[in-house]
Amino acid sequence: MSDDEKARRARAEMPVTGRKVYLNTGTAGPLARVTLEALEAGGRFEYETGRGTFSSFPVLLADIERLRAGFAALMGASEEEVALTHHTTDGVNIVAHGLAWQAGDEIVTTSAEHEGGLLPLYVQKRRHGAVIKVVDVGHRDSPDEIAVNIGRAIGPRTRLIAVSHVNWNTGLRMPVESIAAIARERGVLTLVDGAQSAGAIPMDPASSGVDFYAVPAQKWLCGPEGIGALWVRAERLSLLEPTFIGFFSLVDTSSYDLSGNFMPASGARRFEVGTVYRPAVKAMCANLEWLSEELGWPWIHARIAALAERARGALVAIPEVEMVTPAGAGSGLVTFALRGYDPARVVAELEKSDIVVRNLHDPEALRISTGFFNDAEDIARLVEGLRAITAKDPEALAPPLF
Repeated sequence: MSDDEKARRARAEMPVTGRKVYLNTGTAGPLARVTLEALEAGGRFEYETGRGTFSSFPVLLADIERLRAGFAALMGASEEEVALTHHTTDGVNIVAHGLAWQAGDEIVTTSAEHEGGLLPLYVQKRRHGAVIKVVDVGHRDSPDEIAVNIGRAIGPRTRLIAVSHVNWNTGLRMPVESIAAIARERGVLTLVDGAQSAGAIPMDPASSGVDFYAVPAQKWLCGPEGIGALWVRAERLSLLEPTFIGFFSLVDTSSYDLSGNFMPASGARRFEVGTVYRPAVKAMCANLEWLSEELGWPWIHARIAALAERARGALVAIPEVEMVTPAGAGSGLVTFALRGYDPARVVAELEKSDIVVRNLHDPEALRISTGFFNDAEDIARLVEGLRAITAKDPEALAPPLF
């Protein structure tokens, strides 16, 4: 099957791609038919059969283990190292709150992190007196420069480096392998925010040398909201104390007593707490199987990268475009400014033509995400829409809704 034919089949499974130029997967990817059907089937089962029946519980447990196996396969990990979460920030919080902090302990992070990656660290500053050291990362910095600058920020009290694999605002792919190597030489742990990498680029946390890796379902994996995963290197499990704990966190239903003793599950499952939305679990299982078995990760990753470079090349031909994302950034995100135009107004104007992108506040810019389902026509329509906007006075654009 040719590349174009596979893309057409993928688009046919995602009906919104036939109605809109959907270039905002970095926020939330479009749902596929197989995902929606599994979501609806799960809801229908609960509606008709009841959610508290004795026979339904083993089905839920089987789906949970199936989903854990799917995330483990995605990350090249063992199932024992994977905890199911609600989103990336959930996983970051599990790590940030799980380490035993002392006043003066240091956390090294960067200026390019998302709030979901930063705020859990800031809480440790407030609560425990941890010191947050922020390394400035510019979109034109080379991977070597970034790794060296992070290494220079490590001190005797540094305990954790927290970085994203792909910067959410510039699309820059961070040198996590080099950062992890420096960290391990210095006895420092590494936490990676995989919000913009999971499903978009190849990732192998175990081989990369990092210690913790958090991912979501709803972005490049095109799954439902409220699902995510945290990978914890097996030898680091004992370093994290559960902050939230419940029935699902234990070895079994009898592994606690009224004296305050309890026995957490042996693997990362100890960080799972309680009730989950069962239809979403079932839907994400079906979604991961479709992506991995029908499309294949090598094809998905290669197509995303190729489309990003194609889009970047087309955008720089527009005179008013100021490119933020460097060539060869290595991700599916392309960030740029339209000189003289309010990004929020541009987003609203493009949406009138069924072209979906997003605006950023830091930097003040526009960001597109080239999903595996996008094609050359999508990019052409984006360029056409931007050229039409630049033919208008900036103040003639309607104000954004929010």
